[in-house]
Amino acid sequence: MTKSLIITAFITGGTTEWRYPGDTSYRFASNLEAWVEIAKLLEKGKIYALFIADHLTLFDVYKGPNNYRDAVKTGLNVPKADPSHAIITAARETKNISFGVTFSTVSEHPYLFARRLATLDHFTQGRVGWNIVTSYLNSIGTQHLNGEPFPEHDERYNRATEYVDVVSGLLLSTWRDDALIRDIQSGVFIDPDRVREINHNGKYFKVAGPSITQPSVQRIPLLIQAGTSKKGQELAAEFAEFVYVLGGTEELAPKINYIRTIAKEKFGRNSKNIKVIYSARVILGRTHDEAIEKEASYKKSEVPDRNAVNFEGVTGIDLNEYDSEEQIETKNVNGVKTTTEVYFKNAKKPTKNALLNKAPGAGPLMGTSEEVADKLEKLVEVLDLDGFNFNSAVLPGSVEDLVELLIPELQRRGLFWGDYAVPGGTFRENVYGVKGQTFLPPDHPLYDTRWTPDANKEKFDKIYEQNLERRKQARTSLN
Repeated sequence: MTKSLIITAFITGGTTEWRYPGDTSYRFASNLEAWVEIAKLLEKGKIYALFIADHLTLFDVYKGPNNYRDAVKTGLNVPKADPSHAIITAARETKNISFGVTFSTVSEHPYLFARRLATLDHFTQGRVGWNIVTSYLNSIGTQHLNGEPFPEHDERYNRATEYVDVVSGLLLSTWRDDALIRDIQSGVFIDPDRVREINHNGKYFKVAGPSITQPSVQRIPLLIQAGTSKKGQELAAEFAEFVYVLGGTEELAPKINYIRTIAKEKFGRNSKNIKVIYSARVILGRTHDEAIEKEASYKKSEVPDRNAVNFEGVTGIDLNEYDSEEQIETKNVNGVKTTTEVYFKNAKKPTKNALLNKAPGAGPLMGTSEEVADKLEKLVEVLDLDGFNFNSAVLPGSVEDLVELLIPELQRRGLFWGDYAVPGGTFRENVYGVKGQTFLPPDHPLYDTRWTPDANKEKFDKIYEQNLERRKQARTSLN
């Protein structure tokens, strides 16, 4: 293999195995220095990005609806701080590492969110990516939607597609690149002829525009997507530059192929511009026995019921209704469909005990750095992967092992770069390895929606409408 891998590190901003000696993951909820420390450690290992999952509400399915007590008791994804604020400081204290941040399309109005994204892109100097998710916790209906029922899975994705249309329209299409002129002599700060409305009038949103923020470093942050249901695959095919996937090789191979195929056939994209990143958990030791001992010690520190609270929050299935060895039928869930499918497939005979002991994803991949690197190479070959997103058992221990043990072995094999391709560059420049490529590649469906100086307002109005109509027709043809 000669492929150089993209490697990111995953955290939730909540706790990992917090009972394990030396684990300090609890600090992320209240201590800004924890974010700076992890970013610096990852930058030392030349990791592309810190990938931050996020959750908007408490996990409250276990032992009945609206029961948040077990999530609170076990410390599962609670307490949590808003990562937006933390990454600005972490970016200021580092030079190269980027930050992929999960923001849900149900979290806030797209007009306000466009300002948030632009602000992050400005203040990190372009080292940010947007992981586009639709959320899955039913309690979001209670907490965010004025008590309305949480939308069904496919409707959430339809809404998300329109949400991206609005956000991208505001960021790319309401200010011409050269709108801000700050002409002291004439007294014109922003040329009003270089600012326009998008006048979006859709099923879910009505937003006139223009954006209140000026064009940022990347114009729009690197676009990431992390769901592999059919609707998720279609969203990825249209928008994503990064796609995070998990599961077994048999079920993932056709999904990855589908994403790349429709990206090319329906949206005119170069399928290789969609980087497929596999979620994996590794437990590393300087010897094989040391790795096995580490896993055993992690299990010893597990908090009772924590896995069950997590499973039920993700899937929406309350395992408390079943006996330990009672077989559970797969349900049409309104949670994370792909993850639920992987849970059931991994368990083979899906009993309560089996489901709780067979977490989705690759892993844990255990052993020395050489043994784990062999397994990673095999996954890359089978699935044509572009990289890995490594999650942690404990913090900072798992990240220290990644940086000190695995990364040097991957570098020795020529599977990981020795330094950032564009030191001090944007997230997008380092992903594509091209200095100056701060914006989307020309084959991306949103490329033409950037208002550049070669078009006046009347000309660009037509370009924008034609682009939007072309993408809508492509979506329709998928149904």
